[in-house]
Amino acid sequence: MENFNPGTVEIIRAELISYDGSTRRDISSNYIYGFEINQSMETVAYSGTVDILDTSNVLEGMPIQGEETINLTLKAMDLEIETSIAGIVHKVSNIRPRPSSNGVTYTLHFVSKQSFRASTRKVLTSFFTTPSVMARDIFRDNFSPLKPAEFNDPLLLNIPLPYESLCYNLIKSGDSPRDEPDRKLFVQPAKNRTQLIIPDLEPSEAMYFVSTRAFNPSTPSQTFRFFETIEDYYWCTDEFFIKRANNVGANDREKVPTLFFAPVVDLDGKNAEAQFNRIEDLQIISKGIDTSTDIMSGAYMNRVVEIDLVRKKLTDSLFDFEKTSYVDMSGKPRDLNANPHTEKFRKDTFTKDNARTFMVFKDYSGNGDAPSNIKKDQHFTNIVQNRVSYYHHLNNTEIIAKLKGRLDLRPGMIINLDIKALDFVDSNITINETLAGRYLIKTTAHAMDKGVLNTTIIIVKFDHSGSNEDSRAETADIGVSI
Repeated sequence: MENFNPGTVEIIRAELISYDGSTRRDISSNYIYGFEINQSMETVAYSGTVDILDTSNVLEGMPIQGEETINLTLKAMDLEIETSIAGIVHKVSNIRPRPSSNGVTYTLHFVSKQSFRASTRKVLTSFFTTPSVMARDIFRDNFSPLKPAEFNDPLLLNIPLPYESLCYNLIKSGDSPRDEPDRKLFVQPAKNRTQLIIPDLEPSEAMYFVSTRAFNPSTPSQTFRFFETIEDYYWCTDEFFIKRANNVGANDREKVPTLFFAPVVDLDGKNAEAQFNRIEDLQIISKGIDTSTDIMSGAYMNRVVEIDLVRKKLTDSLFDFEKTSYVDMSGKPRDLNANPHTEKFRKDTFTKDNARTFMVFKDYSGNGDAPSNIKKDQHFTNIVQNRVSYYHHLNNTEIIAKLKGRLDLRPGMIINLDIKALDFVDSNITINETLAGRYLIKTTAHAMDKGVLNTTIIIVKFDHSGSNEDSRAETADIGVSI
């Protein structure tokens, strides 16, 4: 790596274009002194800001009106990966004239073109199909037109996407399609055909509305989510990302990064990997030690009272975490021995008497019902019980980690975390059995301030799912000094 520097990022291109395309201003030279890009599996759109030092009267002279296109191309000097963004500036804030009166500083706020386009629309329509087809149609009509579906994973030649998922390439729009990066929408199929009326919602709300009603028996978490990264959009469950990481890892181990925590490392110029894989600061938000929330959340024991409006009857369904079939972040069946609580405590504490209760109104047929013209089984009881439980256990171990560079890290990625025992009592420092292992990246924040790029990630994993043997082997010789 000729230009290796894990904390440095180069702004290759930064351009503002007026709404009608008649004015283009290059703001890459002597203008941008900071930026931030935020992405999360829990938000439908990524957002970004750019801090500008303007000595050429771009703000008033262009002028900037909160409708411009911003094109950015960034290159981090750790892995030398280029990232391109085409966004819409929707806000200008923090406008401050310089004391010398020779310029002004301000902050531009932007979102992607597709998400901005969707924010100007409303969805009021009806469907009679599966929620995954609804999601695709809502996206196509409000976010971006789509090319025909592809079955294979763009990262893996001739290997299908997990769970029969589909990949749609977005059709570029505008007068300068070359300015826009190639982007994709991934859709995992839901199996429950249903009838829905979207009640005049924003497209992002409509995508959430249909995701809450999606069911796929192959992915027991039932965690259908819709979110956006810089490159792509996803309407998928967590199992999609776990299985995809395993598929990629089987072909190219570098696709599943191993990050390690060490306050100090040997600054050996020949060991570049130790610099861009090192977590400088780590904060453990949750280690699964919150028994009160465990009880109240219904994560271990919950019940759904199903009110059958057609047949005028009640059905009481009890959920028991001990009998579930979730997978951990490595794709293996979840191990009850990795749960924060002992088996005896779980059985004594989480009972049907303190199970959290939910209510579902049923207007569809189910198993054992006589044939009728009403809708087929919508699996709402299964969806409610499993999502409540899975989300709680997924966030049982949650960590905030900060490191230099790593513009490549995205929500939905799986990483290995190598972390040693916290007490440092044993002279032979060992792996931390409850914290080490595979994690799902939930949130990322990439921030550059005066040329230094820092990345903050929030990572989660299912309970205390075990440490990963691969991560131990890969970081054994990385040169950690503690």
